[in-house]
Amino acid sequence: MNEPDSRHSQHPENLTGSFEITIDQDCWQDWTVDLADLCQQLLNHVLNSLEFDIDIRQELKDTSIEVSFLFTSNDRIQELNRDFREKDKPTNVLSFPDTPLSAQTLQEANKFGENLCLGDIALAEGVIIEEAKEQDKAAQDHLQHLIIHGLLHLLGFDHIEDDEAEIMEQLEIEILADLGIRNPYL
Repeated sequence: MNEPDSRHSQHPENLTGSFEITIDQDCWQDWTVDLADLCQQLLNHVLNSLEFDIDIRQELKDTSIEVSFLFTSNDRIQELNRDFREKDKPTNVLSFPDTPLSAQTLQEANKFGENLCLGDIALAEGVIIEEAKEQDKAAQDHLQHLIIHGLLHLLGFDHIEDDEAEIMEQLEIEILADLGIRNPYL
C-alpha cells in the first residue's frame, strides 16, 4: 500500500477533502467553535501537511477523500469502544478506517465519480473536556489534536509499535505547531 510519507511539508497545490458530520448530543452545542468549519480546516490542513507518493498526490487532485465525523457522548463512545474494540469504557477518539488511501483506490473512486471514503472518526465531548482540564490544556486545542490524531489513523498511521508512535506523534506535534498549538505530549 502506498502510505503517506511521514515527512511534514507544505505543497503549492491545495488538497481538499470532504466530510460528513453528525452531532448526536446536545452537549456539543455549547462549543463556541463551528465544528463543521473546524473539521474542514483540519482535514485540509492534514492533507496539505503530508508528503504523499507522487501517484497519490496526482490522484488527490482529481478525487476528493471523505471522512465522516461523529460528535457524541461518553455513553455512546463507550458502546462503540466496547462493540468494536472490546474495551468497555469511554475514550476520547475512535477511528474506523474504511478504504486505504492509494493511487488505485483513488482511481477507482474517480472512475465512478465518487469520493474515496477513508472512514469514520467518533469523538466524546465529556472525555475531551475532562482530559483537557486534567492536562491543563484548552479544550479546543485538545479537540483539534484528537481530530488530527483520528485523521492520521485513517491515513494509515498508527502507534502500536514504538517507532510508529514516534512518527505519528512527531507529525501531530508539527501539524499542531502550524496551528499555533503547543506540543500536546509535554
